[in-house]
Amino acid sequence: MKSCPQCGRSYPDSDTFCETDGAMLVAGGAARAASPAPSHPGGDGEGGAIECPTCGGRAEPGEVICNYCGTRLVAEGEPPAAAMPGTAQMGVSERLPPAAGRTGPREFGDEAAYAQTPAEEEGEPSAGRRLAGFLGYIIAAIVALAAGIWLAIHLSGHHGEAPPTAPVAQASPSPGPALQAPSLTLARNQQVTVKGADLAGALQRDPASARAVFDANHDALLDTYKHALEGNAGLRDGMVVRLHVLPDGGVAGGAVIVSTTPNPSLDAEVVTAMSGWKFPAVSGGATDVDYPLIFASGPGDIGALEADLSTRLGARAPGEMPEYAISPSPAVAAATPAPLAPPPPPAALATPSGPSPAELRRERRRREKVASAPRPARPAVPPLGDRVSEALRGERRFGRVRAYVSPGGLVTLTGTVFDSSAKSAAERKARNVSGVTSVVNNLTTETSQWAANQAAIQAALQAAGLTGVTAKVIGHACYLSGSVKTDLDRQRAVTVAVGAAPVKVESNLINVNPGFFGF
Repeated sequence: MKSCPQCGRSYPDSDTFCETDGAMLVAGGAARAASPAPSHPGGDGEGGAIECPTCGGRAEPGEVICNYCGTRLVAEGEPPAAAMPGTAQMGVSERLPPAAGRTGPREFGDEAAYAQTPAEEEGEPSAGRRLAGFLGYIIAAIVALAAGIWLAIHLSGHHGEAPPTAPVAQASPSPGPALQAPSLTLARNQQVTVKGADLAGALQRDPASARAVFDANHDALLDTYKHALEGNAGLRDGMVVRLHVLPDGGVAGGAVIVSTTPNPSLDAEVVTAMSGWKFPAVSGGATDVDYPLIFASGPGDIGALEADLSTRLGARAPGEMPEYAISPSPAVAAATPAPLAPPPPPAALATPSGPSPAELRRERRRREKVASAPRPARPAVPPLGDRVSEALRGERRFGRVRAYVSPGGLVTLTGTVFDSSAKSAAERKARNVSGVTSVVNNLTTETSQWAANQAAIQAALQAAGLTGVTAKVIGHACYLSGSVKTDLDRQRAVTVAVGAAPVKVESNLINVNPGFFGF
């Protein structure tokens, strides 16, 4: 058991302080049996307890600091607190500076935390402590710096790899739209085909050897396309070119079977360039080699061109004439006019005595003058293309027709005329020009375009369930007639027609006939 030395109250051995007066408990009755300490000024002498001169609190013998207010208690041989000048008037914080980091009220049993050195009691800081603190700060900074350097070296050399860093966006000049390089490839959805005049020729000239010839001449053909881009920067095309290859490997002619963008100028340049290719000689007959070519201004155009070329090739009717063709013919030597024979000498004047010397001199001078006189120049013959264009301009209905002339007298007609009759007339007009050997008629007619638009509108009306409506297209105007059950269907027919073809509904003559009981 423990007991309080002040009030004598008993406590279990596990308690330390008295709940009544806060005195430290002692084992048994040792405190009571101990001889009382001599009384000190300011104490009551009871049990040797010391009374604080400031707050009146009681302290055990040997305690230096008051557990309630922190005032330094008077020890033996020291003058009482009242005798110390200014002690009674000084505050608690002035009499005992708190330890570093200690704030708030003092609690019982915290004497060690608030203990002061003699130098602090006298108000004089220790120079040794200041120097030790400064050296400790420097040592701590050096240790922290060395630890940081070691950590950086460790991280940079971890597994022999640099620590991952976030990607840094590099500023690059913005040139606007990305420049795309033109390209020439074979269509991926079409194959190079070889058709032989006989079985032996077809077997000896296979698609693999035809592709090898294309690869050998790829760059030269690409240069032809780049040259065409100088005049038309947006030019792109997909075409199937057929070459007629002789057994000795030479090309006897070429043609553009079908293309996505009819362009006679590019067709002529491509066929002319490919006509100079040289194939390996074979023992069989002549063969026809078809190349599906894609001329793209950039990689993004290849897929669309391949799909368009496949669609146009599938829609081509058997036996349909090619869009462009060239057949080299043997050179015909131009007929040179025969030199004019010198005029015959005039018949000698029959005189009884013959010509006199003076007459002979005059005759000689006349002949010399005639011989030295310049002959009239032969009129220059206009080029074949100018003569064909001049013949077409003679009729107003051919005002939108253009003619392209290829070597050998081949004329290709492009443009638009009104109907098929005008298309045939334009072809006859071109064939009648001297020097034209053949004509490729690529003219389109307005009536055929009207018919195509009309068929498209009619199909769209049928699909929309408007089976009683009929469409008639003339130019860009559409005329609707027939009958429907509701006024809503009448208006819907106009929307379907405009969406199916580039036309404008000029007249809507559709009747609304609800039928029996409105059904």
